[in-house]
Amino acid sequence: MSDTTDAFDASQYKVLCVDDEPNILSALRRMLSLEGFEVFAVEGGAQALDVLAKEQVHVIISDMQMPGMSGKDLLTQVSQQWPHIMRLMLTGTSDVSSAIEAINQGTIYRYIAKPWDDAELLAAIKLALAFGSLAHEHERLEALTAAQKASLNEMVDTLESRVQARTQDLRTAYIASLKAFSHLLALRHPELLPHSQRVARLSMKMAKLAGLSDDECQSVYIAGLLHDIGKIGLTDRVLHTKFIELPMADDKVYRTHTTMGEATLNALDDMQGVAAIIRSHHEYFNGTGFPDGLSGEDIPVGARIVAIVEAYEELQSGDYAKKESNPADALRVIWSNRGTLFCPQMTDMFVKALRG
Repeated sequence: MSDTTDAFDASQYKVLCVDDEPNILSALRRMLSLEGFEVFAVEGGAQALDVLAKEQVHVIISDMQMPGMSGKDLLTQVSQQWPHIMRLMLTGTSDVSSAIEAINQGTIYRYIAKPWDDAELLAAIKLALAFGSLAHEHERLEALTAAQKASLNEMVDTLESRVQARTQDLRTAYIASLKAFSHLLALRHPELLPHSQRVARLSMKMAKLAGLSDDECQSVYIAGLLHDIGKIGLTDRVLHTKFIELPMADDKVYRTHTTMGEATLNALDDMQGVAAIIRSHHEYFNGTGFPDGLSGEDIPVGARIVAIVEAYEELQSGDYAKKESNPADALRVIWSNRGTLFCPQMTDMFVKALRG
C-alpha cells in the first residue's frame, strides 16, 4: 500500500458498520460510500457475525453500547475468529476507559469518540488498513522464514552426519545436499537459483585457474551457489526491484543480505570460510564496497572471485546498469574496472576462464 493518499484505492476494501442507531449507520454508510469503500451496515452483533461469515471484510467499525451483544463482546469475538480484520470502536465519553482497556487487550486497533470528525475517521481507517497490511506481510515472511529454518535445520542434521564420515562418497553427497539447499532460493525468486548456479560454475573454474587448493575451490563453489542465500529475508519489493533502481532506504536493506547470508552459513559446521566469502562478495578492490569497506588483499580471495562473476552476470541481467549488456559488453565493463573495483589478478583469471 502506498503512503500517498492519491494511490489509496478505497474500492478494494470492504467495511462493516455496526450500530443500533439507524441515523448513525446512515451517516457512516454515506461517508464511506462517497469515499469509495464497499459498505455493509447492520444494527447488531448477531447480524454482524452473519455478514462476516459470508464476506471478506477488511475493517469493522462498531458502536460500544448496543442491546444484546455489546461492541466490546462483538469485537472480541471478531479478534478470535477473524484476527486479520482491523477493528475500530465508536465510543461515547463514558466509554473511553473501556475502549482503552480493549486496545490494551488487543481487541481493537483504535477508538473514535462520538461525535466523530469525518476526516479523522477516514484517516483512522486508512491507517488501520496500512497497519493490517504490514502485519499480514510480517506474518507471511515469518511463516516463510520458519519453513526455511526448518529446512535448514533438517539439512544441518544431514550434513553433520555426512561430514563426520569424511569419505569421498559422503563428500559427494555433501555437495549434492548443498545444491538441494540452494533450491530454497527459488522459493523467494525463480531467477535466483539459475543465477547462483552460473556464478558457482564460473567461480569454480576461476579458482582452479588461480591455483587454489581443492578445499578452497570447493569453498568458492559453495559460496557461489549460496552467495544470495541472505536474500530470502528481503521483502518482495526489495527482492523484485533491480539494484540500480532501489531508493536509498531500500538500498540499505538490500545491503544487509551479505551479513544475513554469513549468519545463515555460520550455523553450519566447517562453513566459516564459505560464510566469509558470502559476507564479502560485494566488497570492491578499492574499498568502496560493502558491508565492511575492505580493500585489496584484505578481501578473501574467494570473495574477489565471486564479486567479478556476479557483476558479470548482473551486468547482463541489467541489475548493475540501466539496460542489459551482452556478454562482450559485460566483459569490457569488468576489464575497465580491473584494479579499481576488481582484483587485477582475479580479473586476469576471469578472462582466462571465459576463453577456456
